[in-house]
Amino acid sequence: MFRKVSSIIVSAFILCGFTACSLTERELVETEYITEVPPRMLFLGDSIPAGYGLDGYTDSDNYNCESYSNILKVKYETELSEICNHEMQNFAVSGATSDDLLNLLDSGKLDSALESSNAVVVSIGGNDMLHIMFSMLSDLGMSSENRTIDIENIDIFGAAVQLMNMDSEIDDALMNFEVNLKEISTILGNKTNGTVYMQTLYNPLETFTDLQLIVDFSEEKINKYNQIIRNNAQNYTIIDIASEFEGKCGELTRIKTLDIHPNEDGHRFIAEIIDKSFRDAGFKYIKQEYSAPHLTLLAVFLILGGICAIVAVLLIIPKLFKKKDDEV
Repeated sequence: MFRKVSSIIVSAFILCGFTACSLTERELVETEYITEVPPRMLFLGDSIPAGYGLDGYTDSDNYNCESYSNILKVKYETELSEICNHEMQNFAVSGATSDDLLNLLDSGKLDSALESSNAVVVSIGGNDMLHIMFSMLSDLGMSSENRTIDIENIDIFGAAVQLMNMDSEIDDALMNFEVNLKEISTILGNKTNGTVYMQTLYNPLETFTDLQLIVDFSEEKINKYNQIIRNNAQNYTIIDIASEFEGKCGELTRIKTLDIHPNEDGHRFIAEIIDKSFRDAGFKYIKQEYSAPHLTLLAVFLILGGICAIVAVLLIIPKLFKKKDDEV
């Protein structure tokens, strides 16, 4: 008889154990992580973030060259691997103007990407005015073969006249850029909860010291462009590429062949500048995770009920044995 009672008790304990296991749950909770770099970043703008001129770059693919966006992508994938997956998207388009970026933002095609981004980095506006300046360089005798200028045979007076003529044209372009910039920054502020970064523009013509009038003219207009970015920095943080590149454009760009774009060293340098800007700010990352397993309320009641039943059995059985012994 006692053996049967023991079996009942053991079975009751096992049943409680199985009941508890089947009635546990894990809740999906949000956990906040503080990171130095953005888990999700987005690049917008023109040929500079697109990586134009680098090995592996094509007009339809921004992801297979050593541009600063791709350099940071690889770096952050390793750094954040124990916390979360890193994601980088690059929608920069070579040749894009501020009008083009504004149209792209208005189209809604980037809404989902913007909404999920922790950092949005923008380089735009250089094409609004630089194509005007380079049309002048073409008129001054830029060679289509070696892409250099024959300084000795330049008509300096003619160049000065051209600069005067294009002065108002560039100023008009800069006025349009400022209008667009305000709207771009407003749209970005409304469509992303991440931090928006706006890059300033270096002066790629600073190395043309034999044509000081061109250096002075380009410096004046690009400084005006950068001042527009600084004056309208209500909805974005400035990444001051211009000041970091000052005096270094000869080594960090391809301007020696009349290509204004950063070379491989230039992209690595920009990656360092952006990385520092990210780390100065820091980011919060919300991750949905399951909590540790815990018993449901029903499981608690069942276990308590089982324990009570076992206690009752232990109290009742001895009395039954005692009664039987008394009868004997």
